[in-house]
Amino acid sequence: MLFGNPDKFAFLIEKVPEWCGNGFVNGLLYVYVNGEIFPKKIYTTTLSDVWSLFDYAFVNPPKDERLYALPDKELFEEFLKMRYPDYFTDNEDEDYSFDEDEDYSFDIEYYEIGDWGYHIFAVSSGENVRVLIGYWRSSEGFELLNSAEITLDELTKMREGFVEYYNGEIRGV
Repeated sequence: MLFGNPDKFAFLIEKVPEWCGNGFVNGLLYVYVNGEIFPKKIYTTTLSDVWSLFDYAFVNPPKDERLYALPDKELFEEFLKMRYPDYFTDNEDEDYSFDEDEDYSFDIEYYEIGDWGYHIFAVSSGENVRVLIGYWRSSEGFELLNSAEITLDELTKMREGFVEYYNGEIRGV
């Protein structure tokens, strides 16, 4: 099932019955940003665990006009600094670790896409939403891959359809 406009921003979710069992619903979950699909390979997604998508920016993209106005590369860097503050510190003696100072509020993530190295962020102007997707290349750091802009109404409609599908087809509610 496709939610959103793949030319802008969308999720493609499909349950694969042959991959399901033992209380797990598995399948495919891909994101489209500006006509490009991510991830680039087939990966199994535990669809019964994608509830993390309903946290943070997919449900309520933060409104920040200063961030919204930044060019894509600068905006992506700002998101990364908020999300991974320790990674951007100058202290070379400290190992990178996740900490409580990380700001998840701009994230649109589910566990598997993060595990595969992709990071999706969103910010709102109040009427529109900018979505950026990047990738972690271990030796080179983070790379911005693509971006898109949609209306807040488009995001709301997309999310509502996704939630209805998730509750009916995945959770069986």
